[in-house]
Amino acid sequence: MDRKRISSLSRPLDMDYPDNRLIVILCTMVFIASTIFRMLSGDNFFPGIIWSGRAALSVFFAWALTKEIDPDHPESAIIAAFIGISGLFLFNYPSLLIALFLLFLFRMVNRTVGVPLTLYDSILIVVTGIYLVYTGKWIYGIMMSIAFFMDAALNKPVKRHFLFAFISLIASLPGFYRNITEIGFPSGYYIVVLFIVILFFIFRIVLAGRIGSVSDVSGQRLSDQRVIATCIVALIAGLLAVSEGQTDTLATFPLWAALSGVTIVEISQRILRLFRY
Repeated sequence: MDRKRISSLSRPLDMDYPDNRLIVILCTMVFIASTIFRMLSGDNFFPGIIWSGRAALSVFFAWALTKEIDPDHPESAIIAAFIGISGLFLFNYPSLLIALFLLFLFRMVNRTVGVPLTLYDSILIVVTGIYLVYTGKWIYGIMMSIAFFMDAALNKPVKRHFLFAFISLIASLPGFYRNITEIGFPSGYYIVVLFIVILFFIFRIVLAGRIGSVSDVSGQRLSDQRVIATCIVALIAGLLAVSEGQTDTLATFPLWAALSGVTIVEISQRILRLFRY
């Protein structure tokens, strides 16, 4: 590991890869189209620009989260991005801070960058997670604790993350006790769609094969165990969001777009294999 590296959370967006170029084009198109739409709707210039930027970033996060849980299939991320675009027509933009936070947790667990988190990264994640907890999002304290514990327990562990996992858990307890009696679930067709996505994603985790992708820095093949653990973290994040009700579920729409993109590709591949035989 490079001793001068301050952070191990950032990944380069290599424009030599077609899917990377495509997501830049898609996000640019979303930004331009959203800006025109907000202007025609009567918004002032700067509020319209801000809304459009958030819309484009929500699509980007849907793509980026998918890359972390299904690194072998770039088509999953592109499908997730298009699902993210469709979501802009149905819901308001999701919480970008939550999407960024989940992205950090995923990269900590799967090590797609290729090196463990630095101490600065660990502190950044804890500070962000505690901020979310004390703005009423207690479930992300639980998520942070789980992710830190996994990173400390899996191969090539960062042992200090056992302590960070404990700190995260303690920080989330007040919010847990305040909200445990208020657990609710989305209503109507939302819960049916979410149940289907969750069910097939569980099958995908159980039937996961060998990972072929390599990390950015070291160029070594990614750990199968760590990628599966990242999928489990993503699944738990989705389940906890659902338990908080429809508002919190929609706030994590980029995550659901990612889970859906992975599920669609997995089902499509298995159907194609059946036809081959």
